[in-house]
Amino acid sequence: MKEPIKIMLLGITLMIVSLFFQNLTKWDSSPPSSLVQIVFAAGLITALTGYFYKGEIKK
Repeated sequence: MKEPIKIMLLGITLMIVSLFFQNLTKWDSSPPSSLVQIVFAAGLITALTGYFYKGEIKK
């Protein structure tokens, strides 16, 4: 696989995992923890970085 696709998949995986843990802890009536929000934001930033990453130009 190309490197930008790997970076995007890592970001998407982080977002899915954070949503999974948010749903596991949803049994409480409390808002999602800040750790879940940070992991989701990191996944979003990673996915966007992979989307706009062009890779190294090889000569």
